[in-house]
Amino acid sequence: MKSAVLLAACAKVGLDALIDEATGYQYERAEDALQVKLRAYVLDELRDWEKTFPDALWEEFGRLTNWSGPLHSRPRWWGKLVLALIYDALDPDVANHLRTTKPAPRKGQNYHQWLTEDIGLQSLITHIHQVIGIAKTCNTMNELKEKVAFHYGKKPIQLPLELN
Repeated sequence: MKSAVLLAACAKVGLDALIDEATGYQYERAEDALQVKLRAYVLDELRDWEKTFPDALWEEFGRLTNWSGPLHSRPRWWGKLVLALIYDALDPDVANHLRTTKPAPRKGQNYHQWLTEDIGLQSLITHIHQVIGIAKTCNTMNELKEKVAFHYGKKPIQLPLELN
């Protein structure tokens, strides 16, 4: 029951952001609205590290980038994919706040440790699993980027025309 309430609240925040963007209301909303959202998502102190990103995400990244190495020594540039496909798609305001006010991610100190457990972390975990699901339908990383952008309302997707 509590998780349904939390999920509904997170969905409402996302819908509010999309409506605000579409109508231009983000320029007229209360100046403290962003601060309220950031307080709901981001902590002032770093939480202890815990595994948050499942191996399934790294396996999909590996498949889509033709990476054949072990998952524990994945390419550092996948961090840029995480920023774009996970944090930016989850909430651009939160992603920007993490980039500008928190230390850059490194081993043992990552952006997910700055997220509140009740809203920020739960939203992140849900989002990661959605991206994994979308990734399973893709054949290339560019296709994943396009589908994530489309799914989260970032830009229209151009589907290929298939002639029989």
